[in-house]
Amino acid sequence: MSEGMEMACKITHRALRDQQIRFANREAAERYAEIMGGGVENWVFTTVPSVVAEYGWGPYPERAPRKRELTPTG
Repeated sequence: MSEGMEMACKITHRALRDQQIRFANREAAERYAEIMGGGVENWVFTTVPSVVAEYGWGPYPERAPRKRELTPTG
């Protein structure tokens, strides 16, 4: 990984291995694990590249600006 790359945090449920959730940072992941996921002891925390670093997108790639072509109607 390149120096200064933005990092995110992915958590995987220990019992439900197919349940993985990605967060912008570890603090958010820990809050989720405590409030919604039964506590941090139920999750494995992994540091991963952020969506911005990995793909060059913002947090919502489906909302990325699109080029629009306007055609005259009349």
